Amino acid sequence: MAAEYGIISLLPALFAIVMTLVSRQVLLSLFTGIWIGATILVGWNPIHGAAHSLQLVINSVTGSFNSKLLLFTFLSGAMLGMIFLSGGMQALAQRIISRIQTRKQAELGTGILGMLIFVDSYASTMITGSVMRPITDKFDISREKLAYLLDSTTSPVVSVAVVSTWVGFEVGLIRDQINNISAIDKSAFVIFLESIPFRFYSLLAVTLVFILIVMDWDFGPMKEAEKRAKEEGKVLGDDADPLIETREEDIDTPDHVDPRWWYFAVPIVSLVAVTGFGLLYSGGWPSKAPVEALKGAATADAILWGVFSACALLLAILVGHARVELEDVSDSIFEGFKMVMFPVAVLSLAWTIGSVSEALGVGPYVVSIAQGVITAEMLPAVVFISAAIISFAIGTSWGTMGIMFPVAVPLAFNLGAPLAGATGAILTGSLFGDHCSPISDTTVLSSMFAGADHVDHVNTQIPYALLCGTVATGLFLAGGYGVASLTVFGYTVGPLVLLVAGVAALFVAAYYLSEHADVSVPTTFGSSSD
Repeated sequence: MAAEYGIISLLPALFAIVMTLVSRQVLLSLFTGIWIGATILVGWNPIHGAAHSLQLVINSVTGSFNSKLLLFTFLSGAMLGMIFLSGGMQALAQRIISRIQTRKQAELGTGILGMLIFVDSYASTMITGSVMRPITDKFDISREKLAYLLDSTTSPVVSVAVVSTWVGFEVGLIRDQINNISAIDKSAFVIFLESIPFRFYSLLAVTLVFILIVMDWDFGPMKEAEKRAKEEGKVLGDDADPLIETREEDIDTPDHVDPRWWYFAVPIVSLVAVTGFGLLYSGGWPSKAPVEALKGAATADAILWGVFSACALLLAILVGHARVELEDVSDSIFEGFKMVMFPVAVLSLAWTIGSVSEALGVGPYVVSIAQGVITAEMLPAVVFISAAIISFAIGTSWGTMGIMFPVAVPLAFNLGAPLAGATGAILTGSLFGDHCSPISDTTVLSSMFAGADHVDHVNTQIPYALLCGTVATGLFLAGGYGVASLTVFGYTVGPLVLLVAGVAALFVAAYYLSEHADVSVPTTFGSSSD
């Protein structure tokens, strides 16, 4: 496919992304990109391309994992509707607000909560966004900032956690490659652990969150958004179109109900606990060790079981303890479904355009170009950038990992480059591109549970992601050219020392951009706060 389509393979995704950012019409832009890609695939016949586009959407939404994630999204909406009906979220928010006195504390609370729920990125985004949104709104923190905090403290942490929905997939990809290279005598899990210090982008993305919060810095479109929220009390821009309407006042809590904080806390604890148990059980625990079980875990099934258990508990609480009429519960569930209809449509089209890009051979095309310039010294940086480009174009970090591992790991072995560095570059580069892509499912979900305008979230996050990505590229180059193996005063400079240098560079760059960058000039495409 790559040889047949070449650079044309990039056209559908790039067109959809640019059109989305310029026109702010997400669904129309995504479907136009799908139609262009489908037209190319059927031999440039636009009529057949339109028919093929519909079939591609059907194929995407009926895939096993995707259909389960859509059901998860609908059940999340039902759960939110029932939570609003119970008044539990407001009650818990009031308890937290009584202990949070400043904007900085609200932002820190969001970042820390996002990191603590490291079992699954989807569950972390949903829980953290749902809990912290009314709190950040009270302290006039922009929805763009909340979406950024969600996006940058969930997936980056889950991706490096040794107990999460990601670890089994990542270790499985590593294992597939070392099984084909008999000279590698390390286990896949050991290589996974060794790669963690090389996850420069992931670690820097989390670090930047706390630098910005503690130092009260912002730059680019985010600075404008935060200025609007602080000075005008507008957490959303005037022409913002939130990806999900999460207004509790749309669902009235019955007058006889006395809202309790545990109406919210108990279902959420159930969601996390059942998801964690589901991951282990679906992977073969207790007959297998936890780490081995996570390798074969059914991620989509586990999060689906988790959110279903939360909905069942909420139903029992509302009917059994709060004495709410079934008709009111049913109405709240349908209101919740209505909240997530637009995100479901966006996810469906985002997956489809990703599959179109894969069918056109985006991955092999980018890899074929990268292979022409790779040396052992440049390999980590080239792999990192290649993974970022592919992930940006197809909107999925996991799909990118699947494309990159069969190429990059054998290449690293043959060139004599460190496998840990190459592995880290793949895993963190995939996340970098995912953070910049408006067609990424995690980016969509961050906008959704923050109640933010999706285009505004992408516009405000890209400068932060690019800063971390630029520093990470420098660290990969430094590591590739031997800096990580230099001996200074008898000590070998390893990736952790490079990471410390990267944090210092990140701090200096963030200071300069926040103090000296001209925020009146948009750093990305048109934003509602311009």
